[in-house]
Amino acid sequence: MNFEAISEKMGAVANNRYLTAIRDGMAVIIPVSIIGSFFTILLNLPIDAWKTFIQPYASMLSIPMYYSISLMAVYCVFSITSSLCKFYDLDPVSTSVLAEMSFFILAIVLNVLTKKVTGLQPGTYLPIGNMGAQGLFTAIFTVEVVRFFYKKNLIIKMPDGVPTAVGKSFSALLPGIVIIIVSFILKEILKLDINAILTWIFSPIGYFGHDTFLSAIIPVLLITIIWLFGVHGMVIATPILYPYWYANLNANTTAITHGNAPVHFMTEQFFQRFVWVGGAGATLSLAILLAFFSKAKFSKTMGAVTIIPAIFNINEPLIFGIPIIMNPYFAAPFVLAPTAMAAVTYLAMKLHMVAFTTVVAPWTLPGPIGAWMATGFDWRAIVLCIVNIVISMLIYWPFFKAYDRNQLKLEKADGE
Repeated sequence: MNFEAISEKMGAVANNRYLTAIRDGMAVIIPVSIIGSFFTILLNLPIDAWKTFIQPYASMLSIPMYYSISLMAVYCVFSITSSLCKFYDLDPVSTSVLAEMSFFILAIVLNVLTKKVTGLQPGTYLPIGNMGAQGLFTAIFTVEVVRFFYKKNLIIKMPDGVPTAVGKSFSALLPGIVIIIVSFILKEILKLDINAILTWIFSPIGYFGHDTFLSAIIPVLLITIIWLFGVHGMVIATPILYPYWYANLNANTTAITHGNAPVHFMTEQFFQRFVWVGGAGATLSLAILLAFFSKAKFSKTMGAVTIIPAIFNINEPLIFGIPIIMNPYFAAPFVLAPTAMAAVTYLAMKLHMVAFTTVVAPWTLPGPIGAWMATGFDWRAIVLCIVNIVISMLIYWPFFKAYDRNQLKLEKADGE
């Protein structure tokens, strides 16, 4: 097997401009989801006295949740468009504004009330149903149209002396007209539901947003195997899977806002809190083994250096320091350990032994603390996280011992 050729091909896929723009764009909105999650936590602290106190303010405090995760697509359109503009050296602001307008035309169906209903005054309203996890197509479509117009020099150029911002706005005018007209024709004339079409096209991928066993296992296999070839697994997984995971989280947030139980456990936090403990490959367990059970000097030193970052889910020093990439000793447990953890977590949540994740906890929180917070302060999540770490250590153990013995032999040979 030509590992170098495979690595190059994977790297080419990972560096695809669309996947990179989607990944970078979604990274920008992580603070939005975390901030919204803080209010979810605030409203759901497991203290009866607090719940009684906060109840009169629940409606008001739920507003940040609606303006964060529930409007994820609105932010994604802007951030992804801006990211993609960097590849083409286009103005990100004017292009992103056009993308937003196109998105609203294509994705949002206006609600018109002709009479007062449940306290709402007659008027036109924007429903938020399609604002939670869509918008990727609109961002890419808009940038490509603008790029075509610039490439063909079909833009309005203002004379020297005109403020830069004004000049860029007029440069975006002609492509903007085309974008809006095309969006209007697709939506109002041809009556095409772009969201429904895209959902159908990507329905095979959408399967992994369902609460199924394969949805828990396949992403782990995909991400870890890609990592072994030297390509950051989340580079590919983020743009493909995050929209579905965030849609599930949005459904959970909406449910608990209305006093109902969360409905999905297949979210990004399922993996972040119970599978990627210490980072990709669940390498906190390996760092623990290296730090406390090594006999070889190099192994013990690597454990001491990497265990603190691993506690906070930063494992690049370990992955590239050992290294784990293309390492015959650790390739198997790097894949098997998180796969086993995903299976155990799936069973625990399927059997309702642990609460579903409902908030996005900061990714640098240590595993058990992050799991506790992400599940709405379910103490059982701490237990599950610790159990998963132990399982990971047991899987890594024989491979770690073989590696350490070999390292010790090399050190003795060098000493002689």
